[in-house]
Order: sequence, then structure tokens, then C-alpha cells
Amino acid sequence: MGLVRRGSRALRSVLSRSAPDHRRTESAAERPSNYARAMPAPENALALFPGRWASSLPDRDGPGAAPLFDDDRIKWLIAELGGVDGYEVLELGPLEGAHTFMLEKSGANVCAIEGNEDAFLRCLIVKNHFDLRARFLLGDFAASFGRSGRWDLVVASGVLYHMSDPVGLLRNMAQVSDRVFVWTHYFEPDGALWSHSIRERIGDKWLPEKIAQVEIAGLTIRGVPQRYLESLQAQGFCGGPESSSLWLFKDDILALLRALGFDDLRIAFDEPAHPHGPSFAVLAQRTSTA
Repeated sequence: MGLVRRGSRALRSVLSRSAPDHRRTESAAERPSNYARAMPAPENALALFPGRWASSLPDRDGPGAAPLFDDDRIKWLIAELGGVDGYEVLELGPLEGAHTFMLEKSGANVCAIEGNEDAFLRCLIVKNHFDLRARFLLGDFAASFGRSGRWDLVVASGVLYHMSDPVGLLRNMAQVSDRVFVWTHYFEPDGALWSHSIRERIGDKWLPEKIAQVEIAGLTIRGVPQRYLESLQAQGFCGGPESSSLWLFKDDILALLRALGFDDLRIAFDEPAHPHGPSFAVLAQRTSTA
């Protein structure tokens, strides 16, 4: 018994001498770096993507600058529909869940698909921060969502002009809903209507001499290649998955929507001189099944 006690005292003596040595030799660089050491708080998650947030959250100044949680485009959409309470909504490219937040607060049930991994994680942070019911899925919606059943509304704000196949995206949207909302940049052939800050880049960033044509539903849909160039190196880049995309002509977008059976087209926010390129919004609805 005495031998056990003496052995225990000896072991404790060894441990007490060795612990300080361990603490002295361990450096910060040797510790795991992916652990939060701050007191638990909502701000900790918001700080995970410094400089990469686009949106300003409604309960604080930041972390981004764009007022996407109070977006006039989504307000207009909801007003044109007379409300979205009870709507089953498929949202493509939610970015940081700002429009998801607005649609849900107006009574919609939202499933949002995001292809950018960092943006998807920011959506989850927003979902947790505001206790949203919305479901966020990570994946390539251009390849898969056409098999996702029927929806009361498809929302695609800020995604069409990032697609290498925007015609295919519009066709898929038309297959799953009788109501689609699109806000997008488009190619305006009259360069004089463009913003002064970017019109000189027509021929460099936008390549009208390499215009692409897609035949669909008896129509010829034109698309102008757009190259991301230096934008690919920008912190927080959330463009398309390719190094370039196609910008469709506005008239061709509207003609294609009509050919896909949408007989009620409502247009707003048409800004040829938008600082990032000509843009507009369209709410397209089928009012007749004939």
C-alpha cells in the first residue's frame, strides 16, 4: 500500500515537472488554427469571410455594403404578384440569402440553390442568424433543378448573365413554373447608351464580334461573350463557374419567354446605363393554358 502511494506521488511529481515544459515549448503556430477562441457570439460567424460579404444585414451596419435585404426589385416582384404568402419558391443563386430573407418574411416557402461554395456558407450563416426556415442547397442549378418538380415561382436575380448557356437556363425555368422573375444584365448593341465608365471595354470585356446564336422554338437567340478577366482575381468573386459567359440581347430574352408560353411580361428597372452593364427585370407569367 505504501509502495502504491509512493509511486503515485512520484508520478504526480513527474507530471508537475513536465507540464510547464510542454507549455513553454508549444507555439501558437503548432496549435490547431480552425478553432474559434472568442466568446460565443453571432458576430463570430459573420467575421469568417472578411471583405467578401456583399450584403449589409438589416440589423447592423455591414458586413457588406449592398442593401440587398431591402431590395426594391424584390419589393416590386411581391407587389406585382399581390403577395407571395404560401408560395413555393425556387430561388437560383441566392448569394447571401438576402432575397430569400425578403421572400420568407412575406410568407413564401423558399428552396434556394447556390453554386458558389463560399456564398453557400454565407447563406447558412444568414439562415442561422435570422432563424430562417428556407432550405439552402449547394450545387449546379443549371444542371439539375429542371428535375425538381413544380414551383409557384422561380426567382433568378443576378444569375442569367453569369451563364454560359443562358438559353438553357430560361428553358429549364419555364419547365418547372408558370411564373419566373429574372433580373439580369443584357447586351445593348448601341454603345452610346452604356455607362461612360465601361463602354470603352466593349470589344475587350464584351466581344460582339464573336456573337453566338442559338436556335430554339423557331427563334434565333443572340448572345455576346463576356470575359471576367481581372474580376476572377477579385476577393469575394461570385460570378459564374466558367471564365466567361453569354449576355443575351434584351429583345431576345423577351421573345424567348413569349415562345416558352409566358403571355404576361412585366418589365421594370430597365437601366441601359447601369454601372456594371445594361440591365432590366422581367416578371413573366402564363395566364392561359391554351
